[in-house]
Amino acid sequence: MRTTVRHRLGIATVLGALLASSLQLGFTNLTVRYVAWSAVEFFPADLERHVRRHHRRFEAGLRRGLESPPAWRAGPPGRLPEAFVAQARACAEGLRRPILLEDLVEELGVLAVRVLDANDPLAVGHSDAREPSYAGAFESYVDSARGRVRLVYYGQDEALIYRSDVAGAVERTLERSRALYPYVGDEFFRTGVLRDWRTFDDRSVAFGVAAVSMSRALTDLANFGAWVWRQGGGLVPTPRPTPEGHSGPVVMPVPELEGGFPDRQRPAGGAPKLPPSKLQLPPP
Repeated sequence: MRTTVRHRLGIATVLGALLASSLQLGFTNLTVRYVAWSAVEFFPADLERHVRRHHRRFEAGLRRGLESPPAWRAGPPGRLPEAFVAQARACAEGLRRPILLEDLVEELGVLAVRVLDANDPLAVGHSDAREPSYAGAFESYVDSARGRVRLVYYGQDEALIYRSDVAGAVERTLERSRALYPYVGDEFFRTGVLRDWRTFDDRSVAFGVAAVSMSRALTDLANFGAWVWRQGGGLVPTPRPTPEGHSGPVVMPVPELEGGFPDRQRPAGGAPKLPPSKLQLPPP
């Protein structure tokens, strides 16, 4: 038994060291903070007020999450799925205990990082051997495009909020990120060689991956915040009704953000430098 335990501990130590040396992320700390604070706009009103009142504690939670061990911030063989589920449940259990609301706000900051990591295709996927050559460039590209992305909230996840399907919600997030992951490498090597991220425009697949990933992260964090709040007896607002004949999610743009590539800024003439991409992103 002792030998088995030592063996498992040894494997965990080696895994942690490998992840620490090879962990690739598509979202910088600034992007994580930007999306996390944008998601607060869509928290239940009472919870939003508490987060804004205790904003320093939310920032402290973000710092704790960002400083987590690499294994907690990466998809399998990393432990991100387990860390995500555990943090969400810890927030809900703490609210039922109850804990001081400022303590809850800090724990929500940690949860925000788990949500952002789970929506980061490079944090979740590891199968592309070319990834180390473009991971830093994609991170820089996302940072450069962040202010032009029109973040949207896709609506409530009823299975999570009203049926407490925490594990299912986490798995759905990871599955979406795994589906997006191959598109990043394909875009960087679309010409057969590694492309400079500065040549990408806002019609590129890289921009689409960044926009979808950040909007999904915002939506997931808002939904987990609503679920946590409801577990403590808090009021969760009724979702906005779906227009008759509409299919798919009802999207709501984040207030006071400009995004996309407005028509007035498109080049008036000239041929594109590259042929149109044949890559097709999955639906958001």
